[in-house]
Amino acid sequence: MTPIYEDEHLLVLEKPSGLLSVPGRGPDKQDCLASRVQAVYPEALVVHRLDQDTSGLLVMARGIEAQRRMSRLFETRQVHKRYMAVVAGQPLQSQQAVPADEDGWRTIDGPILLDWERRPIHIVHPDGKASRSRWRAQQSSDTATLVELEPVTGRTHQLRVHLQSIGHPMLGDALYAPAPVRALSPRLMLHAQSLAFPHPFTDAPMAFEVPTDWSAHAPYGHFTEVPTMSFEAFKQQALAEGFDEVLERTWEPNVVLETHTHPFAVKARVTAGQLWLSCAAPDGSPQKRYLTPGDEFSLNRDEPHAEQYGPEGATYWVARKN
Repeated sequence: MTPIYEDEHLLVLEKPSGLLSVPGRGPDKQDCLASRVQAVYPEALVVHRLDQDTSGLLVMARGIEAQRRMSRLFETRQVHKRYMAVVAGQPLQSQQAVPADEDGWRTIDGPILLDWERRPIHIVHPDGKASRSRWRAQQSSDTATLVELEPVTGRTHQLRVHLQSIGHPMLGDALYAPAPVRALSPRLMLHAQSLAFPHPFTDAPMAFEVPTDWSAHAPYGHFTEVPTMSFEAFKQQALAEGFDEVLERTWEPNVVLETHTHPFAVKARVTAGQLWLSCAAPDGSPQKRYLTPGDEFSLNRDEPHAEQYGPEGATYWVARKN
């Protein structure tokens, strides 16, 4: 990763959509922005994160003292972030009753709570942590609205949850948008466009911006086509790895399969819908993975696991090794 700015204390980077900020659980989740940066800058340390599907600006600290000072800037809300998003519908119409300031900003106040049984999904709930976001419309069409966003607080998935809570989920959002809205974009339409803060060592004002070409009108932006794997390619790969048979499975919506085992090893790739897979992490601790199209998972012979399918069910290719 090549920084868009660097000095002896800081690195400012532009993260692409689809790349993790930090490593996740499992060998397939180790590639991330942090590890790519640390391969070139071994002293670089994480200060904050962007969701995997969010693109845009992210800052890393060079050394413990820089990390401590940058973290303090975030804690005291001296770091100012602006995002761009394309959301479904016309929030200017649905939110007419919500007062706007002289610059057109409206506020969403909604406490955010992790939905434990459906993690990593978060919801607006009275028991959640106090959360505030500001938004203003930049452009509207019959189907969507381009909005500028400012997170006042910094909760997980905050902007996505807040926009969904007022009835305007983001296009391409695999977690919070219904299937028709998700299908309008090949990626989550959320981008961290600007970042401003006082330098943690000199107090000099620092400001960075990476604008988008997004629009409220279809196709909403220009996207790099991501190569997709075919069933035949998955099959040949699995057979080369010693699996005996490969087939396609489809599960109905909201099916729950309690903990069970298979008398064969499994390798699978999700192609539609979503599911939660509960199994053991590599270190033996329990984990619950949320899987969407393009994600793969493996299970050993007789490995205990449980499955919960989402509101659209799920389809996946599965290879078995007897």
